Amino acid sequence: MENNEPLLSIGELARRTGLPVRTIRFWSDAGVLFPAARAEGGRRLYDAACADQAELVSTLRGLGLGLADVRRVLAGQASIAEVAAAHRDALDAQIRILQLHPPTRLTRPRSNGSSPRCGHPGTRQDGKESPDEHGERVP
Repeated sequence: MENNEPLLSIGELARRTGLPVRTIRFWSDAGVLFPAARAEGGRRLYDAACADQAELVSTLRGLGLGLADVRRVLAGQASIAEVAAAHRDALDAQIRILQLHPPTRLTRPRSNGSSPRCGHPGTRQDGKESPDEHGERVP
């Protein structure tokens, strides 16, 4: 980091990258995005390299990669091509399984053509609360 490079607060990094502050904080806590420094009060401060890394993490997550794979890429233990190929192979396997065993319909249409009422799992058809599997009321 250069001495004259301005440090960004987490909010400024969020505005610069278009990511929610909550996501940046989560990624920082999860070990895939590291602050360049910390302010006296412990606030996270980021530089331009952090912004680039946040955008890379966002791209990898957008491709469906888990945090463990993102960490491997960032640590240089695997290339983006390697984890993308493994992810593609896993998706191909899932597609084959779905083709062999298509999901069944979860609900059947009523005789009048309307769908059954979908509501909170703890709500009966009459709108009253019902107990969960432990006998507790579901709010």
